[in-house]
Amino acid sequence: MGTIEVVDRGGREIVVFLSGSIDDTLAEQLHEAVAEVATLERIGGLNHVVVDMHRVSAMSGTGVEFLRELTTSGHTNGFEVSFSAMTGPAHRAVEAAGWHFVEASPHLR
Repeated sequence: MGTIEVVDRGGREIVVFLSGSIDDTLAEQLHEAVAEVATLERIGGLNHVVVDMHRVSAMSGTGVEFLRELTTSGHTNGFEVSFSAMTGPAHRAVEAAGWHFVEASPHLR
């Protein structure tokens, strides 16, 4: 079973912690989290949301749809969404859904 927790870090950013299996059993909670984040962003005037996935053990299409919905809400409401500390299962699910991550090489001097 998975969990989701939305934390307002008091003027800095909002962090959404995902843990366990992010699947269909969490669909309603995930949808409510998107609305909660949008409300907190409006109230606090923040512009950044971090989705921390360091404890995700599995992610279904429902979890990926949550990430899409949150990202779309960010574009619509003027806040940026970042993914943080993705586990292998989370990373594979997100990439399979079409997101691609490229890290820039460090500059050599």
